[in-house]
Amino acid sequence: MHRAQLIRKLVLDSQYVIDEHLVASAIIARAMARGLIAGAAFRNDAPAPRPVRSFRPSSQVRSFRPCALSGSGRRRMAAHPGLT
Repeated sequence: MHRAQLIRKLVLDSQYVIDEHLVASAIIARAMARGLIAGAAFRNDAPAPRPVRSFRPSSQVRSFRPCALSGSGRRRMAAHPGLT
């Protein structure tokens, strides 16, 4: 992380030269590799999103929601000075 920040600072300060043709060639080579090799992975690829797991033991169990509060309970919460 520190190295990336340092390189970013040097690029912004024009103290780090970037070869645009080499970068473009690398982008094209990477795209070609992805097209030729199914499932090609690179080190700096974004991680695949993980499936969201429920805390409920089964899909038949209803989730808890605090919507069952009576009207007086809502007023009591709203009247609390730290919640408004």
